[in-house]
Order: sequence, then C-alpha cells, then structure tokens
Amino acid sequence: MSQELMLNGINADGETYSDELGGAITTEMISKVARGQKLTPEDLQDIRRRRALDKSKDDHLGVTEGTDATKLEEAGWGVVFPNNLPKKSVDALKEALKPLLDHRKKQAAAQKAHYYREFIGQENGYKQGESKNDFLIRFGRGPGPADPEKVPYYLMLVGSPETIPFSVQYQLDVQYAVGRIYFDKLEDYYQYATSVVAAETKGISRGKKAAFFGVANENDRATQMSAEHLIKPLADGMKKDYKDWKLDVVDPARATKANLANYIGGKNTPALLFTASHGMNFKLNDPRQLPHTGAILTQDWPGPKARVPITDNFYFSADDIASDADVFGMIAFIFACYGGGVPKMDNFYRQAFGEQKAIAPHAFLAQLPMRLLSHPRGGALAVFAHIERAWGSSILWDGTVRDVETFDSTIDALLNGKPAGNATEYFNERYAEISTDLTTELDETTPETQDEVKLAGMWTSNNDARNYALLGDPAVTLKFEGAETPAAERASLGEIVSKAPASVSGASASFQPDIVDRTPVAKSTSGGPGDDFGILDSFKKPADGSESPRLSGQLREFMDKVGKYLSDALDDASSLEISTYVAEDLAGAKFENRKMTNAELRAFTRINIDGDTIVCLPKKDGEVDVEVWEIHMQMVKQAQESRTEFMKTVVSAATSLVNILPKS
Repeated sequence: MSQELMLNGINADGETYSDELGGAITTEMISKVARGQKLTPEDLQDIRRRRALDKSKDDHLGVTEGTDATKLEEAGWGVVFPNNLPKKSVDALKEALKPLLDHRKKQAAAQKAHYYREFIGQENGYKQGESKNDFLIRFGRGPGPADPEKVPYYLMLVGSPETIPFSVQYQLDVQYAVGRIYFDKLEDYYQYATSVVAAETKGISRGKKAAFFGVANENDRATQMSAEHLIKPLADGMKKDYKDWKLDVVDPARATKANLANYIGGKNTPALLFTASHGMNFKLNDPRQLPHTGAILTQDWPGPKARVPITDNFYFSADDIASDADVFGMIAFIFACYGGGVPKMDNFYRQAFGEQKAIAPHAFLAQLPMRLLSHPRGGALAVFAHIERAWGSSILWDGTVRDVETFDSTIDALLNGKPAGNATEYFNERYAEISTDLTTELDETTPETQDEVKLAGMWTSNNDARNYALLGDPAVTLKFEGAETPAAERASLGEIVSKAPASVSGASASFQPDIVDRTPVAKSTSGGPGDDFGILDSFKKPADGSESPRLSGQLREFMDKVGKYLSDALDDASSLEISTYVAEDLAGAKFENRKMTNAELRAFTRINIDGDTIVCLPKKDGEVDVEVWEIHMQMVKQAQESRTEFMKTVVSAATSLVNILPKS
C-alpha cells in the first residue's frame, strides 16, 4: 500500500509541503524514482571502498591507513577555487582569506609543505562541468581513501553551487572532509577567516553549553515526529553522557521566533546549537526566495489546518540575526528542508517525470548559515545543514524504527573536539552503506517483486544522508580551553574582525563573486524587488550624456505631459491595497470618496512595490475566518495580476511613443 512521506519543509502558502509537485510525495512515487537511481562506476567503487573501511572499524574514516584524520599536519588541508574567475577576483579572494590561509598553511605544512594545497587558477582550479572523479584524476587520485600526498583530506570549496556544483561536493565528501563558503562581499570572507583564526588562537571560549531547539507545530506530523524522535533522544543521550555540559532543551511550546533569537546571538547562545523544524520554501521568483529560503519555521506557525500564508512573523531568517548578535565560535546543526541551500533544478521531479523543473533562478546557499558564518562581530565556525529536501525517514527507519545514531555520533565527535569535517563523516558512512544496499535491492528485484515501502525508505534515507553539507572550514573545532570567556570580552572580538584592511575593502568595487548570470528566469508577479519593468531603458540619454535631439519642440512638450501622466500612474501603482467588506444590506453599502460606508471591513492586504506586505486576517469565533480569507486571497491574486498587466501597458506605451519620434 502506498504511503505518504513526511518532509521537513513548508511552502510559504501555508497549505502545502515543499514537494513542488502540487501534492503529496508517496512511497509509490519514490519507488519509481529509485529505479532510475544511477551511480557512475567510479562513484559506486568509491562508496563500496568506503563501506569496506567503515566495516573494518579502524579509526581512519576517509583517510589512508596510519593517518590521524584529526591532525592537519598528517591529513593535510586544501582550498579549491573555480578556475574561471577573473584574476582580480581570485587575488581579492585570497587577500580576504589570507588570515585563514596563512593559519592553515602553518598547521598543515608543518611537516610536509605539500600537505597544504591551493587548487587555484586555470590549470589547478575546479573546471566548470567536470565531475568529482575528473577533478581528482588531474592530481593523480582515483576512488579510495584520501591520500594527502596527492590531495589533502580537508578541502574547503570557495564558490557558489553554480561554479562548484552540489553534486561535486557530495561525492568528494564520501572520502574527503569537505566544507564550503561563498559570500557576495569580500568583507564577509575576511570576517569569517578572521573569526576562525581568532577562535583557534586567542583562547576565547563559549564554554560547554549546548541547546536543542525542536518545533512541534499543531496538526503537523513532520515536526511532531522530529521533536519526539530526534530532539528528545539526542538531548536525553547528551544529558546522560556529558554531565559537565550545560544543556538547554527548549520545550516545543517555547520554540518561538522570539526565543530562538536568544539562542542565535542572544543571551542563551550555546557552543553547539541543534534545531529541528520545517525549512521555508518559496516559489520561483518570489522576492523572498533568495534571502529567506531555508529559514527556520518556529512554533509561532499555527499549523497546516489554519491554512494561512506564512509571513516572516512565523520564521527566523538571516534578517533576524541582530547586528550585535554574539554567535562567535559556535557550531550549528540545522535539520530542515533547504536549510543549507537549493539546487536550480528539482532532481526528484526530473527523475519522477523525466522533465526538468526549475525551482530557483540558480543554485544558491541559504542565507541564514551564511550570515552566521560572516557576522561582523565574529562569526560561527561552521553550520551543518541540508541541501534540498530533508526526509523524515532518516529519523524513523522503515517508518517504525527510531534511528538517530548518525546524528548522535556526529554530536559526540564534535563535543570531543574533532574537526567538523571529520565529525560529520558518520553521515558519509551512512550514505555509503545505504547506497550499496540500495544498489543491491534494485539489482535483485523488479517492479513486480519490490517492497515499495522498503525501497522508498532506502532511497529517501540515501538521498537524505548524501545531501547534508558542511558550510564553513571543515577543519574547525569547538574550543573549550579553560573557563568560558565573559561575553564582554568576546564582544571585543568584533573590533578585530570588522576592521578589514584597505586591500580588502578597497577591492570590493572590482570584486566579482561569481561567474554566474544572476538575471532571474522570469519577473515576479508580486511587484517585488527587481521589477523595474524596463521603463527607464526607454528614456536613457545618449552615452555622452547629452540631451537626445529627437525630443524637441512640440514633441518635447507632448512627451513632458505623457511623462507626467506615466509618472503619476506609476506612483498610484506603487502600492496595492485590497480590502474585503461584508454588509447586511448590500443595497445600502456605498463606495464614495475612496471609502466604503454601511459595510464592515473583514480583511485587508497592502503590498508595496518593494515587496513589503501588510496583512490583516479576519477572525470568526476566535479563529481565522477561512471562507472570507479564501475570497480575499483570490482578490489579492487578481489585483496583483492586474497591476502587472497595467505596468506592462505603461511600458509598452512609453516604448511606442519613444519609437515613433522622428530621428534627427
């Protein structure tokens, strides 16, 4: 019997989970997709070798025999840049990252100089379009354990998932300890680099404090399951095994947005934060997609049965991290759909229906972890988060067996001071094990003989384990030297981190963070940011700055009048207000002087041209009046579409008028 599967992501409409398919994802759909699962022979060989190493129980996950993976002087450290960035950008990036690069070079090259590597430039940087195996072959490596003589075990990718794809990160991570950073501003690179070096060299400690923040929204099986079967057992295990740690387990009823701010930069910020919730998901070209995807949906959301759109009052995003937040030196684990990032194309949709479906204008990293890492007062060390969907089957194996050992082992490794990239090897071990079992299951069964639920569970668990990604330097560790550093002393670190040298801040103008075209694939219909509708292009002056000779005499006067009309029209369209009224006596209700009389206002929405939105919901007997709200939302949609068409008409009129003017 086909079963519906749980996802830890929610669409902003508040009514659908983040499946992008217009309905639930079932085990029947998953089993069909799983039959299209393909691994290259090289990847499969790598995974099988990885599993063989794991079964041997030797303490050398991912590295050659006899190498201590926790020591950079033995395992090595490298940084990987895209090979086709402009030289000015590469030089600027290296300058911004110099504190960290110098620090890691001193550590990794302590015994052998080549244990520190910079994969950079046309010849050595990552080449657009090559696979993980293509990249490694160029440096004399194939499948198998990491050999620092050829390629260091710790690898920090510096680039967006468009220039170094998520798939390359996943597959490299099978045997290497891989992290990634990517920021839009040079200062952010500098702030992260300086924060890591300060955390490791200045003896500043957050103390042995951990917090578990789990949401359990009403009538929502996914978050209730993660609260009960993930947060609770992990917290119980830590209470038992780490009695010298101060542990704060936030009750779901207190897992609100306001309270989360206390744990992300506020008074209760721990050294290790673990959150479990829905991650926010937005439709393509929603103006909130880039800044707020992966944001943590909190207990403020009333649940799916309330059927209300989700505003930023219900979730915690990068915008909610205060400018004076104290996140320096912490590590965060975010269990949520899209908590780490989003691919451009929906891989599940492609495998399910054989078609490409764009879910983002380009692949990107979630901004919440990026803001944590680059905070100007001192950033977090690393964030471990999920790319694309997070599946509930990674918590309940086969839908019934609680299976959180992978999470538990990763937390143990972090608390025991292992580097973050090495601590997260347990997810790579899980991925390797399930991938080989999944391959065997697919080889030995047919669609007629397969156990649909079992196969779906294996496939989702396989992809779930693979899609966890470390954001940050994989060599960072939690530091607990001596007593906790007073907050005031930690705050003084901001003075060090925020003062980027002129060679960094002065290079920002010429810095190109990526080679990717950031133009959206389509315009937003909400009138949000980016919707200039091309109006200004129609009235541009010549390149030399002189007045156009085409606009003269009577035509100039005419155009001035038209311009004023268009300007007034655009001013009127800059904000959209939709009001819904009810009246006992419809005949007596009147609309005069822009006011409604003899009627009761029941719902109101205002949408500004920059995307800022004010919504007032109707209540009935203490609850949201769903019937009125649904009618109101239909009117909002129609009004948005009408405004879009009106703006297009204005553009067309302006362009046509300019084009009919005689040339000089």
